[in-house]
Amino acid sequence: MSLCLYQQCLNPNLLQESASFVMAGMDSAVVGTNGNHLSGSSSSPLPPLVFKVADNQVAGHRFEEGRVGSLIDDSGRFYKPLQTGARGDKEVNFFKRFHSDVNVPSSVKSFFPNFFGTIEIDTPNGGGLVRHAVMENLTNGFQHPSVMDVKIGFRTWYLEAGPKYVEKCKLKDQETTSAALGIRVSGMMVYEANKGEAWKAGRDWCKYIKTEAVSEALVRFASSNPSAEKEYDGAFCKAVYGATLTELQKLKSWFEEQKSYHFHSASVLIVYEGKPSRTQTVSVRLVDFAHVVYDKNEIDDNFLSGLNALMKMLTEIIDSVGNVDTSASHK
Repeated sequence: MSLCLYQQCLNPNLLQESASFVMAGMDSAVVGTNGNHLSGSSSSPLPPLVFKVADNQVAGHRFEEGRVGSLIDDSGRFYKPLQTGARGDKEVNFFKRFHSDVNVPSSVKSFFPNFFGTIEIDTPNGGGLVRHAVMENLTNGFQHPSVMDVKIGFRTWYLEAGPKYVEKCKLKDQETTSAALGIRVSGMMVYEANKGEAWKAGRDWCKYIKTEAVSEALVRFASSNPSAEKEYDGAFCKAVYGATLTELQKLKSWFEEQKSYHFHSASVLIVYEGKPSRTQTVSVRLVDFAHVVYDKNEIDDNFLSGLNALMKMLTEIIDSVGNVDTSASHK
């Protein structure tokens, strides 16, 4: 099945490969060399670029039930399908504005995925051309990544979005743990070394986590036995969450001062290496920026409060299993 590939690229050197690829079933695709090159690229064909379904993705746009999902390639890029119209434009415009904002320290920008531009892909399920944001693959470099997406904030809605969207979000916030706790576990996968495979939470599992069970879910993420029905060992809590808290404190310091960006329905993405080793590599990043509001001239208390809630819960988990393990390294 042939699919066309086009681009609107901030970096003309990003996509010098040719402009069409063939999807092999639903799992991979190969960029061909038929001479249809992307604007700003060389006229000489380059070697094929392999695309794959983003299997490490735990929330958001996934290939399932006929939906258009995210892709990755072998060069460390992630291709996220954008919603049509203004909502898709909002996320693209955020990346352009944020990464060019000289008032944001580079140390803070490092928490956000690198952004390279947009591509339109003719989808394999009859969906037609769908624009994708091309950004950094945040699990690239991990051999067996364990990944958790935690949505931050006591409310995911904002008045500028319109009454229909506000009501939808209010209902979801009440039905999940957002309104009560300021955080929501949106997705999770944990590599289980003794089985040589990853345990992955389903959408319903995440959706129906009760308020009193969130702490247990966080322990499960940092356990060596995530597929167990209960009594998760929390083997990696000190290492993973000790490193996570160090990074979140840096973010918190910025959010306590900045008034330019209000992040609604954004998430903290925690990734750690599931393959046992002496040093636990942990990455903490922010994702999902389709609902950022600008220049309100006030602290983003909603996000900051949710961030504090997550940090408090992680601290309590660490205290319950012992002191912070300093063997973790940050990525």
